[in-house]
Amino acid sequence: MKRMPRIKDVMTAFPFSIEDTASMAQAKAMMKEHKVGHLPVKLSDGSLSVLSKREFERIELPGHSHTDFEDLIVSDLCPNNVYTVDLYTSLIEVLDYMSDAHADCVLVTRHDKLAGVFTFSDACHAYSEALKEEFFPGGGNSVA
Repeated sequence: MKRMPRIKDVMTAFPFSIEDTASMAQAKAMMKEHKVGHLPVKLSDGSLSVLSKREFERIELPGHSHTDFEDLIVSDLCPNNVYTVDLYTSLIEVLDYMSDAHADCVLVTRHDKLAGVFTFSDACHAYSEALKEEFFPGGGNSVA
């Protein structure tokens, strides 16, 4: 009998993260260096948030309230409502939430500490692997 996957089975473990007091320039450089679209943020109150490429795109739009990029720090643009789950949360629960909320990133914790990140890209990869296993058992994963 197959076991229902948990988020820990498909997340990106030990993601890079940044402190909320870091400059936006540091965050942007870190995301570029590590080729990530989501950067978990450790807030000064001990909670977590996440900075995505979308925040950078928004501040570059004409008429945005933040006009001086050099003066911004990470906490200036971090969203307050980040979906966070425990390592053992069912993958179905996470996918249902992401679909319903149009969320593209979930932070994964263990004992309230950052353990991983699960993004839309991770979801696509997990789904692809599940389809390959279902339709091409035994390693034949070529799609014809």
